[in-house]
Amino acid sequence: MTEDEAPGEDDTVNSVAGGFASLSIIGVAAGEGGESKSGASNSKKDPRTIARGYQLELCKKALEENIIVYMGTGCGKTHIAVLLMHELGHLIKKPQKNICVFLAPTVALVQQQARVIEESTDFKVGTYSGNSRRLRSHQDWEKEFAQYEVFVMTPQILLRSLNHCFIRMELISLLIFDECHHAQVRSNHPYAEIMKVFYDSSLTKLPRIFGMTASPVVGKGASDQENLPRSINSLENLLHAKVYSVENQVELERFVASPKINVYCFHPDINMISSICKKLEEIKSQQCVLSLRRKDEDHRTLLSTKKLLLRMHDKLIFSMENLGLWGALQACHILLSGDFAERNELMEAEGSASDDRLCDKYLDQASCVLASECMKDGIGSDISCVEVLKEPYFSRKLLRLIGILSTFRDLELGKIIGNAEFSTDLYLLNLQGFSYQSKV
Repeated sequence: MTEDEAPGEDDTVNSVAGGFASLSIIGVAAGEGGESKSGASNSKKDPRTIARGYQLELCKKALEENIIVYMGTGCGKTHIAVLLMHELGHLIKKPQKNICVFLAPTVALVQQQARVIEESTDFKVGTYSGNSRRLRSHQDWEKEFAQYEVFVMTPQILLRSLNHCFIRMELISLLIFDECHHAQVRSNHPYAEIMKVFYDSSLTKLPRIFGMTASPVVGKGASDQENLPRSINSLENLLHAKVYSVENQVELERFVASPKINVYCFHPDINMISSICKKLEEIKSQQCVLSLRRKDEDHRTLLSTKKLLLRMHDKLIFSMENLGLWGALQACHILLSGDFAERNELMEAEGSASDDRLCDKYLDQASCVLASECMKDGIGSDISCVEVLKEPYFSRKLLRLIGILSTFRDLELGKIIGNAEFSTDLYLLNLQGFSYQSKV
């Protein structure tokens, strides 16, 4: 950029030297606003009113070409997607037959992002996750098209719908990939499958692509800067898009506070729960998996049920190792409860062909084993009776977390940022009577 060039104009987009020829940078001051030629200017809710300058500039680029926004957590990537929906409203709003599809990799993110879109815009938003068993025919999906303008869904749902021609790529005006780093050329992730199979450049009508990621590198080596150029190229090739970020980190920090990181160590003792793991393994292998061989159902259903059963077993073992016996027991109760959101997330990869009854049998028996173990020291069924937290009922990891949070017992916790696995930790802490507010 020369001294005569002003930030906020088209030519503020520059290439980054040093091997990142395709990673462009938006050099706009974060506090700047800008005029917009919105196709939805008559809407009551206008997301532009609270937009930051760099968000407006990135939205402008997204109107011109397919882009991937690469910014850290908390920088407002989702609001850029909302701005783009607003600008393309003339293509999405009824009576138009085209839609916007917002893809999120988990059930929880589907619900979260749908709420953000509903709060920020006037679009009619439908959510699709889990089995979506109610949508089995073209007629079912035609009703959804008639009712909704923005479809927020897990990628498995879109992939399945494209395979059955319930949804056609040419009817999607805007296709948004949340956490798009999963879309790697060599990956078999549903994001990758959608683009490889159905985004055909020979089609006369293709959706605008908008991707969001806080880290283009996925899996091992995610923190290795040497992997960054290769991952960026892979993302760009698969999504037919360019990666953009924001150059002025000082301006970003005006809106996004850098966290202070403290590292706390703990040493898990797996031996304390090894005998219980063996009991759960016996239930899974001898009583459940073997019974599958005696069933007369089709091979696809049997295979899907077995995969789901193994997945549930692995989740319980994970809960026990990371949370303790009580956490694993709570996981059983959640999966057996009437709210199937958690189970649906497990079933995403297996489709709707699995047999729930066998999984319920496993969970029932596993719950009995875990409850029996929790009763040994007189804990009973009410966790509020526990005066001293100890292993193996609570893992060292969870006890360490409780110890940390107990120092804030009389304070309001504005933010607790962590992995999704800590949601159960926080639930258990709530049962223990800790008073806090969390934003995970």
